[in-house]
Amino acid sequence: MSDLAKPAVESLGIVKGHYECNYLDQTVPVLSELLAFEVVERGTRQMTMKHPNTDWLLVVHESGPDVPDKPFRNHYGVRVKNNEQVDRAYEYLMAKKEPLGLKKVVMRNERAGSYSVFFVEPGGNYWEIESYEHRHQAGLTHDVAYPWKQELNEEQFPGRGYLPHGFTHGTIECNDWASSVRFYKEGLGMDVITHVQTTKPHNIKHPDNTWYVVSLEVPEKNRKYLTPLQRFTIAMASEDKLKEARDALNTRP
Repeated sequence: MSDLAKPAVESLGIVKGHYECNYLDQTVPVLSELLAFEVVERGTRQMTMKHPNTDWLLVVHESGPDVPDKPFRNHYGVRVKNNEQVDRAYEYLMAKKEPLGLKKVVMRNERAGSYSVFFVEPGGNYWEIESYEHRHQAGLTHDVAYPWKQELNEEQFPGRGYLPHGFTHGTIECNDWASSVRFYKEGLGMDVITHVQTTKPHNIKHPDNTWYVVSLEVPEKNRKYLTPLQRFTIAMASEDKLKEARDALNTRP
């Protein structure tokens, strides 16, 4: 295989999502209460959280009161087993909206077999609680529709009426789908797939991992540029591999 045929970056996968909020003491309890996230590392203005069934981490950054709310197209999501659990999640979110300071709770009409509820936590970020029940019934394989090795149980997450079994995805925006896909594939060595029939696959994932990042094409005039604290981290095997990747990205046409 020629050097140009290989991706510029040969990574171990997408291992972290970075997440900017106003205040940690407002956001972190909400992610624990509603999504089962646990704090695994504490800092002064940064905490690292992890879903118990998911390897990837969420690094939550505190930036103060002047950070604007993130747009809907920049959200993270967890998945439950079926549509009934989404309905139960909506009921629980509505009951907790005022006590937890949620800015929005919105049910979304089912789209191509994906059924979900969205909420905006007090730090200004959208989250999705989704079900792929009907996508699986339509033929989506079990390992994609239910991408967790084990399920949460009621003892781990009691009294909510729903169980978020996996932390599944994040989202970003792009201006040009074709050039972005080329970069994801040839530059970063990622697969670009879809869970539904479309001429523009837009789920970016490492070939060996299930977690994915949805890249949504939007016109430049509608693009919302975020700070570097809202990003994703790709892991390399060593410092030498990181240097090789940097050099390859700098020289690749």
